[in-house]
Amino acid sequence: MTSVVCPYCFDRSPAARLPYRCQMSPTGVRGARPCNAELDTVWADFMGPTVPPALKMRGPVFTAPRGLSRRLAPSGGGSRADCPACGGSTPVRVCRRCHSDFPSDYCDQDTRIIALLGPKASGKSTYVSVLLNELRGRVGRAYGASVTAMGGETQRRDRELAEDLYDRLRLPGATRPAALGFNDPLLYRLSLPLRRRLRGDGSRHTALVFFDAAGEDLGSAEAMDRYTHYLAAADGIILLVDPLQMRAVRDRLPLDDGPPLPVIETPPQQIAADLAAQLRAHGRGSSRGRVTTPVAVAVTKTDSLAPLLEPHSPLLRNADHSAGALDEEDRLTVHEEMRALLDGWDSGALLRQLERDFAQLSLFGLSALGSAPPADAPADAPKSGPRPLRVEDPLLWLLGLDGLLPRTGGAAGAGARTGPDTGARTGSEGNS
Repeated sequence: MTSVVCPYCFDRSPAARLPYRCQMSPTGVRGARPCNAELDTVWADFMGPTVPPALKMRGPVFTAPRGLSRRLAPSGGGSRADCPACGGSTPVRVCRRCHSDFPSDYCDQDTRIIALLGPKASGKSTYVSVLLNELRGRVGRAYGASVTAMGGETQRRDRELAEDLYDRLRLPGATRPAALGFNDPLLYRLSLPLRRRLRGDGSRHTALVFFDAAGEDLGSAEAMDRYTHYLAAADGIILLVDPLQMRAVRDRLPLDDGPPLPVIETPPQQIAADLAAQLRAHGRGSSRGRVTTPVAVAVTKTDSLAPLLEPHSPLLRNADHSAGALDEEDRLTVHEEMRALLDGWDSGALLRQLERDFAQLSLFGLSALGSAPPADAPADAPKSGPRPLRVEDPLLWLLGLDGLLPRTGGAAGAGARTGPDTGARTGSEGNS
């Protein structure tokens, strides 16, 4: 039986048992009047006190009985059901736990929840916007993939992010802290080619859920607790690390006329430690004490690190995806270079923390913009527009671990040790 993970409260339910919401449409087959909106206390309590009273009035939620009143989709989940009160047909499925509405085709495919974490000024919203643009363009072409926004809210935010960054050359605003209200996730449908010898080629569809935690919510273990359900349900985590938050990097960079350095916030090793503690508390740790959830640690703003890199560093160019498969040799080369850099920054404190806490770990370096914002307009993108470097690498690695993308070269699937004593591996599976 197909199970569905709610992208809002992260409750897991069998698809066939999800309730429906009446759309209050005057099309009932029984000649009854459409249902009236009623107070949905479950959804209102979940959303919190900031929801206006009028929005708490919603279509009635009902459970469709098995039989003729529910028309089954080919996958076995209910695609439409008739409201028992008014007879109106509805395709809207809702979460059993929080009563949030699901996009129309969300329940018809596998779900991959990708947790995106990073401190203030690490550029999470910018990263997501650029990543999606690359998946729809350069990277999508190489893998034969397509990415579409699911649901009206994601479509609206997706459009606004793209217009701000690519049309107006404005950087996205900061993520709203959880204390000020609930942050809706971004939902996307990823379609990839499915090669089948006997039944012919087809498509494989996966729902990608990106949930962006505000930097303010990563300042302590108590604040991060707001995201525990999200973190525990994640299939993979992308942890963004701003190198300009590390004193060793700031001290080594040459002084120039670029934008001012960001204010130093919570140390990245503390964020990593709190993340691991939350995951262990929710059963994601192994008998050896390391977290089993795959973690892609991405050092951002690598364009600013150019003075510290060799001229032929792989961090200064994009990966070659022309073969339509992940190049493990390239990934391991990047991992080892990032590991050497982290080992030399702040006495290797972050690297040691990561290798002690996470069993499936890979290090990446990326730049969402390709160059720094203008010094006189730090809220703007570079005048040339985004010219990203390796923004897709962390997500592609996580998808490859799930078997959604082919992998070639190097130690594909076997991993490589990241240290002589830790036992941590990169890209390996089940090695805890």
